[in-house]
Amino acid sequence: MSQTLAVARPGLRLGLRPESTASLSQSEFDAVIARWLNHRVVPELRSLRKFRKRLQAIDEAERQVGGLDLVARNCVVISLRESLAGKRLETSDLVQAFALIRLAMEQSLGLRLHDEQLYAGWCLLTGNCIEMQTGEGKTVTAVLPAIVMALAGVPVHVITANEYLVQRDCRELNAVYQWFGLRSGIVLAEQDESERRSAYACDIVYCTHQQVVFDYLRDSRAMEKHRRGITEKIRNLLDVEPYTPLLRGLCFAIVDEIDSVLIDDARTPLILAEISSSEDLSMADAAIALAMARGLEEGLHYTLRHELRQAHLSKTGLQVIRERTQQLSGTWQFERYRHERISQALTALYLYRPDVDYLVQGGRVELIDQSTGRPTPQRRLQHGLHRILEVKERCNVGDESNPVSSLSFQRFFTRYHRLCGMSGTVWEARQELHRVYGPRVVSVPTAQKSLRKIIPTRVAVSRKTQLELVARQIEQLRSAGRSVLIGTRTVQLSDQTSQYLSHIGIEHTVLNARQDTEEASVISQAGRKAQVTVATNMAGRGTDIKPDPEVIEAGGLHVINLEMNDSRRIDRQLHGRSARQGDPGSCQDFLSLDDELIVKELNPLLYSLLSILVKASGSGSSLLITALIRSAQSKVERRHHEQRLAVSKGQTRLQRALAIGGGSE
Repeated sequence: MSQTLAVARPGLRLGLRPESTASLSQSEFDAVIARWLNHRVVPELRSLRKFRKRLQAIDEAERQVGGLDLVARNCVVISLRESLAGKRLETSDLVQAFALIRLAMEQSLGLRLHDEQLYAGWCLLTGNCIEMQTGEGKTVTAVLPAIVMALAGVPVHVITANEYLVQRDCRELNAVYQWFGLRSGIVLAEQDESERRSAYACDIVYCTHQQVVFDYLRDSRAMEKHRRGITEKIRNLLDVEPYTPLLRGLCFAIVDEIDSVLIDDARTPLILAEISSSEDLSMADAAIALAMARGLEEGLHYTLRHELRQAHLSKTGLQVIRERTQQLSGTWQFERYRHERISQALTALYLYRPDVDYLVQGGRVELIDQSTGRPTPQRRLQHGLHRILEVKERCNVGDESNPVSSLSFQRFFTRYHRLCGMSGTVWEARQELHRVYGPRVVSVPTAQKSLRKIIPTRVAVSRKTQLELVARQIEQLRSAGRSVLIGTRTVQLSDQTSQYLSHIGIEHTVLNARQDTEEASVISQAGRKAQVTVATNMAGRGTDIKPDPEVIEAGGLHVINLEMNDSRRIDRQLHGRSARQGDPGSCQDFLSLDDELIVKELNPLLYSLLSILVKASGSGSSLLITALIRSAQSKVERRHHEQRLAVSKGQTRLQRALAIGGGSE
């Protein structure tokens, strides 16, 4: 049965900066019902078997265009562009487009898209989310919907988790886009406004989720200033050109690693800030706050909530601070100010840890993205907390900034007229993804049977024992001619592991937030014979480690995860670096009772039980041991889900209040 697909593009009908506003005026219940009605998976996309007829049509169309010369082929592309320029895309045109794209991929990159990728591409084009196993070619699959929509005149945003992938993917796929006469661009944090505007003017733009949200907020703020009465009148009198937005609307987005972008990173809204003209918190005040905080006693003067990263002063603590600040002048005489600054100092001292939560390099404090392991030099903690960290670490003090606008990922991504995405680990998040954003999740079968061997989880009695046992395992794997990837959650443990391996004479390379500029070089060597690589989550999502032929012959890459992550999906991403595209490989979680997540999340009774079981098994494994550590991880996942829900509800309430008051974000 022939079906058509509605499209949204800049123009007279939707304006020069189109975006979906339906969710802004709906109640939460109405929004859920609308998403359910608008994101049903059509019958032919419910399985690859039901999609076979469409695949046959694509094969036939490819045979027809495959023998054409260059001139005739260009005529077909021009004709296709004209056909795709209507309000709705006809199925026959989509079939021809997919056939041309497969031909272009083969001619320009030497890659032939297999049936599973065509099926996945069609699912993306129709607004679904796909789960494709790691190594199955998600990056090239995204080319299918990107080119179709770009040929239809729709601005396409390909959004991914980090700038390494932004640059890599755009560079590797540019030849395919040029085959169709399309322009592709990239948006990076270091670019100025003119470079960003040029990138967004391209048919297809690659960017991170943070950059596109910040640019959207910059556009909104700039246009709001121009819309204000007196500004508008003066601009008209002086004949000044109106502000030209960076973005050409929110028409179509393909989100790579969608569970990382829309789930893991969605617990806090993104805040656009401007440099403050006043010194809200001086270095002297920060030093005083730190000195006073160091003189307080936990349990008596304050309590710490590690899971919320908050410090709470007791009545005794407040009284002590009041007495110790009597001789100080200025804002220290205001109780609210004292309370806030001392609480922030306690947070900086005991809840933000170097090489875990932030990195000190180049005289600066750089926050670490916990889901990717990468430094984020553009981010600053608000309300003076970042400055307190800088004084704590004796670093250069940066400019203080004031928040001027904020937006949650939940609010932003529902403004796209069509949203789709892909990941190798999205199935567990399918319900939240559909409920909040709309897309359904379709599981795509693998083109080749996975040969990954998953070894049962082991837990060592201590970190020292863990590293000793892992080192023995590494020696055995190296002797067998295999390569080894050791994954950690924190820079701290990656450094500790590296020091131990160096001490016992095992050569290796390290990839963490300190070596982010060497990422491509380290990854290119990680698949060599007897190569050992110690890495944080930087070696997880999107990283393609290619084992040498002799390594594949010996059994492939072996992945060892030393530290449990906040989500099981992140652990699975690390495992997915092995046994890609039908190659052999293996993976194992080899944890320790000292693991921070286990210590903090298991109650004392369950932790004691786990300790007894681990010691009885001799750092072995059992179903009960695995169940206990997974329960700790599940506890964190539930808490993060509640935090995302709170952010979403908070933004909804704010939006309604602004709508009543006539304001904007």
